[in-house]
Amino acid sequence: MIRHIVMIKLKDILAAFERQHAINQIKIGLEALPLKIKEIKKYDVGVNINPNPVAYEIVLISEFENFNDLNIYKEHPEHLKVLEVINKYKDNSVFNDYIF
Repeated sequence: MIRHIVMIKLKDILAAFERQHAINQIKIGLEALPLKIKEIKKYDVGVNINPNPVAYEIVLISEFENFNDLNIYKEHPEHLKVLEVINKYKDNSVFNDYIF
């Protein structure tokens, strides 16, 4: 099994209402993907509650049977639609993929 973890940091220039709107859009978009992409085995989206300014706002922890399934997910049209929204608001993102 492959665990895929992504953390998303939003742009600092976003106003508070824009930031919350961005978080909501991203979270809703990500949470809809397991119903659309059969390769996803487990999927959890979390929003940061720590006020520390260096914290990343959104984290995704997902699991796939193998790297092929992960790559299918990454290139899936529904995932790419959500990535468009993420890229509109993100400053930075980091990820890690590992076998467990």
